[in-house]
Amino acid sequence: MMRIFHKIPMLLIVLCAQVNMMMAQEAKPEVVPDVWGTYEGEATMELFDGTTKTPSGNKRMIIEISKGERSLTVLTLKDVTVGQYEFASIPFKNCYLWLNKNKWNVEANDNLYDKVATKDKQHTVWLSGSIYKEESWVDKEGNLTLSFFLFFEEDSEIHYVFKGKKKSSPTGIDHVNAYKKTPEVFDLQGRRVSKIGKGVYIVNGKKVVF
Repeated sequence: MMRIFHKIPMLLIVLCAQVNMMMAQEAKPEVVPDVWGTYEGEATMELFDGTTKTPSGNKRMIIEISKGERSLTVLTLKDVTVGQYEFASIPFKNCYLWLNKNKWNVEANDNLYDKVATKDKQHTVWLSGSIYKEESWVDKEGNLTLSFFLFFEEDSEIHYVFKGKKKSSPTGIDHVNAYKKTPEVFDLQGRRVSKIGKGVYIVNGKKVVF
């Protein structure tokens, strides 16, 4: 009986060693594209009322790409006019950047569907929108092409095709961030954990039992 009890701590040590080895394998360097920043350019617009498409001219536009929660990216349209309303910012909050040859494609994990306050704070408008991922990317020279749609009324849709360049990155997207020394650990409620106890955690996107 005593031999069994002596074996239990050894089994725990082996189990912890296996978990630590798994975490070390998961904690690979995180390569983050140097595309976060502000892009200035021009967007062509096309109004679609459900039956016909009408060109609506060109408009100067600013688009900001920034780091979001966890591995997500936020894409924010700046100073946009939709219909009769002006907005200081319209964010697509849950976007991904994925490498496709020499370009980083921009993909919205969730379509926009939210109440957005107008620039003068006088109105709150329901807006919906989507990003056409096949035609949205940042190339290695720091040029952004973004094809997206905004819906502001029933059967009213505006299609934008933005082409612009990053303001402050002469190096394009060849730069990568430093290696991450420790893995990101979250509990099942999505909260970051600094001290790990017994239980189930999310380590770099995978469930691990401690």
